[in-house]
Amino acid sequence: MAIAINREKLLNIYRAELLYELHKVSECIRLFEKKYEKSFKEFEEEIKSKPEEFEAWDDYMEWKACIKSAESLKEELKELENGNFKLP
Repeated sequence: MAIAINREKLLNIYRAELLYELHKVSECIRLFEKKYEKSFKEFEEEIKSKPEEFEAWDDYMEWKACIKSAESLKEELKELENGNFKLP
């Protein structure tokens, strides 16, 4: 016996997955803000003036990736909410 999964269930599952991923990257961003006690923009300006701090540069790259991921996930959620998707 096969189970039936309707379109709305699929959308809810996908939405939940996107929200989970967004929560993970948002937590990453929050932890960096707490660690450095500043925004990414402030940190970016500071780090570019002293390029010899390898740990800070590693954090910068990871923080930047988290921000890009968050932006991408937010855009994907927006598109999903606006109905801009296709089911195969």
